[in-house]
Amino acid sequence: MFDEIAWLEAAGHEVAHFSATHPENDASPWADYFVPYLEIGIQSELRLRDKATAAGRMFWSFETGRRFARLLRDFRPDIVHVHGIHRQLSPSILHQAREARVPVVQSLHDYHPICPADDLLLAGARACEPPRCGPVNVLPCALYHCVQHSRPKSSLSALEFLWRRWIVRYETLVDAFISPSRYLQRTVEAGGYRRRPIHVLPNAIPIPAAAAGRSSSAFVYAGRLSREKGLPTLLRAVELAHVPLLVAGDGPLRESLASSAPPGVEFLGRLDGASVDGLLARARAAVVPSEWAENAPMAVLEPMAQGRPVIASRMGGIPEQVRDGREGLLVPAGKPADLAAALRVLADDEALADRLGAAARERAVTLFAPQTHLDGLVRIYNDVLRIARRRED
Repeated sequence: MFDEIAWLEAAGHEVAHFSATHPENDASPWADYFVPYLEIGIQSELRLRDKATAAGRMFWSFETGRRFARLLRDFRPDIVHVHGIHRQLSPSILHQAREARVPVVQSLHDYHPICPADDLLLAGARACEPPRCGPVNVLPCALYHCVQHSRPKSSLSALEFLWRRWIVRYETLVDAFISPSRYLQRTVEAGGYRRRPIHVLPNAIPIPAAAAGRSSSAFVYAGRLSREKGLPTLLRAVELAHVPLLVAGDGPLRESLASSAPPGVEFLGRLDGASVDGLLARARAAVVPSEWAENAPMAVLEPMAQGRPVIASRMGGIPEQVRDGREGLLVPAGKPADLAAALRVLADDEALADRLGAAARERAVTLFAPQTHLDGLVRIYNDVLRIARRRED
């Protein structure tokens, strides 16, 4: 999202921001319009009234709607582009855009349109395939405790799903969706979203001026340390393959992973973007062992831009980014022995790793460059605006 803002502004477009306030927010000249951030959960330190307010905002927020309407009046945009508005902002902003006759485009980052838990995962990180919930039946979400292993949170998300789909009729408030992968597009369409176009526009990554130099022997994982990312499988594979691994990132599994890690694994914690890029540029390969159907992870594109190959799970939108044997190696998800074999192949053949890395950078330059993404984004905007004007005429 921040990259898109920068690329649009560099091309001469004016962009206003709307969000919830948060201590980690970047500075914004539009922050006076933002709504207060509310922690959504059942933490004991929150007052009952605050919990109710936070839960209610998932369904609808009149205050958010009022603030967004004021921004629309003051900024007068041609188009509204939303990302993850659920939980903190609510569909109220889409209603305000419709009232102001401003068309809306939404980028899809996960399975939120068709899954109350967003990720098509049951509790315990088991894949929900085929999806157990449907447009009407969302009981599986509550029964399997899909949202943070919590029945109350899962039930609340299931109710919000029904509200959004059948009362708010969310799909009718968005003029077009953007999916970074064909996999996500097909999955959302199969879940019943067919009234509005879903355009496929791959994510983009800034390309460094120079390719990576000579690699080290270490493999790198850079990302969140959470249940769906396949870290226990990766640690077992590293133990089998006897290769060094550097782990950059943080998350709820850090302590348990660190305590069970085999020799040769180093946890570096959360790093800034430049440090991650430097780490990837020196890696033998990046590893993305996800065990959920990733949409189009930046964790795949970032090493490709640095000229390094990727070993990744063959699922979701990942095979659309990196091709097996051409820019990296794809393996079955959740299979330590298969992942270990792929690690060993590149550990034993530095020349192969370099060839795959060079091909990965070339693919990133060709398909995932910022200008390619920007051209596609503006083309979608123009299509939506043309249809909106025709509808008004």
